[in-house]
Amino acid sequence: MPKRKYANRRDWGRILKNRYVQQSVHDHRFSGTVALFQIDEVRAPQYKTHNGKEFIVADAGFAWLQYFPENEPFGVTVMFNPEGEIVQWYIDLVDRIGEEDGIPYMDDLLLDILVFPNGDIVKKDEDEFEEATESGELTPEQVERGWREFDATLDRIKRGDFIYFELAKEHYAELKQKL
Repeated sequence: MPKRKYANRRDWGRILKNRYVQQSVHDHRFSGTVALFQIDEVRAPQYKTHNGKEFIVADAGFAWLQYFPENEPFGVTVMFNPEGEIVQWYIDLVDRIGEEDGIPYMDDLLLDILVFPNGDIVKKDEDEFEEATESGELTPEQVERGWREFDATLDRIKRGDFIYFELAKEHYAELKQKL
């Protein structure tokens, strides 16, 4: 069963204090919901490692800009540090995007793509996807669609046809003013 991720991260125990804002966007570049999750206080920072170097993705002052697009097979989370610099783009392949009590969510299909500002691209959680496939947690249709959309999304990123790279700073600045 895909894991549900809410835009307001309501079940994230690491976060002690945050602010949240979302808006509906419908223009020639993007249609869907854009949300900003501003982290104000944490129990402890969240670290990740890439190329042998540890870096922070969640701490006081960090913000996560999240895209819940209509008609796309993924959700996008753009992580900003306190200086407003992008730390990484995190692309979740999804089973579906929906809304509950006015808050958007994505049902994560386990396959993820990370893109770093230096251009590095990392495929993530393929092993989890395979385990879920073998255990029967995913339907054959979800498996086929997951791999197809994973490859298609990677192709879009590599050929420079991924609008979220261009939109992130603009939407971040816009939503930051609304907090």
